[in-house]
Amino acid sequence: MSIVITVSRQLGSQGSYIAIAVAQELQLRYLDREVLQRTAELAGYPDAEMVARLEEKERVPGLLGNILAALETMPPVPAIPSATLREGYAYDNLVAMLMRRESLTREEAWERLAAEQRRAELAADYPELVRRVILESAQAGDAIIVGRGGQVLLREMPGVLHIQVIASEAVRAHRLMHRMGIDEKEAEQQIRQSDKERARYLKHFHGVNWRDPCLYDLVLNTDKIPVDLAVRMICGAARGLGNLARLP
Repeated sequence: MSIVITVSRQLGSQGSYIAIAVAQELQLRYLDREVLQRTAELAGYPDAEMVARLEEKERVPGLLGNILAALETMPPVPAIPSATLREGYAYDNLVAMLMRRESLTREEAWERLAAEQRRAELAADYPELVRRVILESAQAGDAIIVGRGGQVLLREMPGVLHIQVIASEAVRAHRLMHRMGIDEKEAEQQIRQSDKERARYLKHFHGVNWRDPCLYDLVLNTDKIPVDLAVRMICGAARGLGNLARLP
């Protein structure tokens, strides 16, 4: 039986702890930052620094533009194979800059710019890259996918269980204060900022309301439901859904 679960969670809701425990109980691959790692690889940037930059750029206004800025290390230029044709384009300043900075010949500089253009073109549709990674992971089966819009991208895929983990702001703030050693004001600020960023991400890339309960099969409020009970509920739902899928 193949199991695929998506988890959306609020900061301080203990959703990540729950997702990890479910992954351990059901022997699933746990995919969170790994989605960004694979996305960076598809875009031609497999290094850890780019993953961190992608993760950061997801959180600020102007999401797509900022993500593209993170993925592009040089301004895009036409990838023109003919040296004769290349001379007709007004990129001498870029070539000269690269020649000076990297101690390259003119031909090497053009080749570098052309390679950057190819990578920029591949990176240009960040949502599509993420969609490919999440779909690839779900099709492989036995995975729990945390965040990145999995509940939207996989909502039409049969047998996928969609979970959201929430809690009241007061409870979440208390947890952050205890876990991070910060005061109440800072905890509340982090929570509100995180909620805003998550809502913006889903609205910007998928046009949905992050808090819409219809996106989820099971919404768990950890004000009352402890981690161990939440894990048992999710595992039971996942196994039950798998059993239903096998019925004729």
